[in-house]
Amino acid sequence: MGNVLRRFKEEDDHAGGGRYPYYLPTSRPHYQPQYYAAAAGRPIRPDDITPGIVCVLEELAEDLISESTSMQAGDRNIGHLQRSSANRVLAPQCPCNNEDIDESSAEGLCSAESYAKANAMLIQVPVLGTTKSFWRLSDEATRISRKLALILRSHHSVGKYLTAHLQVSNVWISSGGSAKLRGVSFSDKHFSIERVRDDYKHLSRVLRKLIRISGGDITKLPPDYKEFLALLTRNTLTMRDEFLIVNNSALLPMKNRTEVFLMLYDRIVTYLGREPVGRAKKKRILSKLPYKNDWLDTAIANAQINQWVVNVKKQYKRTQLDQLRLNRNVRSHLHQYNDDDIEEMLYCEWPELLMVMVKMLHVAGELKGTDIQNKFG
Repeated sequence: MGNVLRRFKEEDDHAGGGRYPYYLPTSRPHYQPQYYAAAAGRPIRPDDITPGIVCVLEELAEDLISESTSMQAGDRNIGHLQRSSANRVLAPQCPCNNEDIDESSAEGLCSAESYAKANAMLIQVPVLGTTKSFWRLSDEATRISRKLALILRSHHSVGKYLTAHLQVSNVWISSGGSAKLRGVSFSDKHFSIERVRDDYKHLSRVLRKLIRISGGDITKLPPDYKEFLALLTRNTLTMRDEFLIVNNSALLPMKNRTEVFLMLYDRIVTYLGREPVGRAKKKRILSKLPYKNDWLDTAIANAQINQWVVNVKKQYKRTQLDQLRLNRNVRSHLHQYNDDDIEEMLYCEWPELLMVMVKMLHVAGELKGTDIQNKFG
């Protein structure tokens, strides 16, 4: 990543010689769900992960029921042993994922339905530099979506599939914000690609239902997440496509999108431009990028993005390569705004750009050569 940033510094074309701090990656490698944000002392924001009073009451109710059952048995020692055994996680039916199928755990789990009722999964945000607003998935919603997809992919990789259709009632959320499954089993009998496709189709239905339960309007889903759900239901889905599912740009946390864009920009523009075969791939990828006719108009109309359009040594042309160049320059020169504000603004203005970059790199067989799988933590 350091090499990428040094290259950006050398290619800097911002006029006036001004040097703004370059983006420094802050994401941790590997998938690590964040813990619930403390909301004490201030109003709860949409991105705060708060399991809600409903979830707390469920946990208390489970404890009371367990206690009552033990007392009615008339044997305090047996009740003590029952409660002690509840602290041990039962071995899941599939040994490939010991932590993702949780039938009995000491960890406080909240049903996904209760979680969705207490936490907005589709949130409306203002678009910096405009008077517009935009609907996007909360980071918590995308984290849950990816974790469920990872669970399925993990079992598919060893030739197993769900023996019954996935339901909302099977999904539980831990106090650490991670999704787990209950009441499910996997089998390797008659495993086939059709079983794999069926698992993802029902995952798509579950995710749509959770968004509706949380109060979200499905018609207002951002285009990249719509594309992700469509991918889950595609009848031509292959095992190779599972890498694209679990590493989909729609599931990236907002704070990591800048790092991913810079990484993919370097892959497309620099790495693929070195050899004839790579240059052919680069040309195909650039030809498929969205916003061909209006990306520059959008940039000029946005009061913040326009700061990067005016007063540049090399004026922007209405080409797809210059669209990437502008996005790189905006992310590299943060001005007075923090990276989260800038990234959310770019996502709201061009929500399909990173999505198509990822998709086309996957089609070209180049996505696995990046480090995208470690940018979701």
